[in-house]
Amino acid sequence: MRSRMLKFSFSVLFLASTCCAQSRPNREAQSDFRVPRIELSGKLAKIFTVTRCEYISGLTCRIRYNGDAPLPSDVFFTEFDDMGRQAGARVRLIYPELKTGETGVATLRIRSARPAKIVLRGEWNGPWRSPY
Repeated sequence: MRSRMLKFSFSVLFLASTCCAQSRPNREAQSDFRVPRIELSGKLAKIFTVTRCEYISGLTCRIRYNGDAPLPSDVFFTEFDDMGRQAGARVRLIYPELKTGETGVATLRIRSARPAKIVLRGEWNGPWRSPY
């Protein structure tokens, strides 16, 4: 009976230590999900502030509009790799129509696995257009 109990205790301890060892965060895996540097080009740098980006439905960021210039009719982004090479075609940014001082959520539907940098560019061809 005692040997059975000892084997059972050993098995439980072994399973518990294996479980805990597997649940530790893997530093290498975490580095795969680093948030790319966001760069705003031209007038966008004067009117938008981008913060708190997370990998949710692509890359989701908080975007604040200060109202110093009109909202662009369209905003596009381009991804770049670690070597500074463009990693695909430009993609339209999904963001809400914001009023001066408002903050909203913008979604970047990233296409490359691990972009190092994302550059946003605006186009002012009339009033803001819904990205949907």
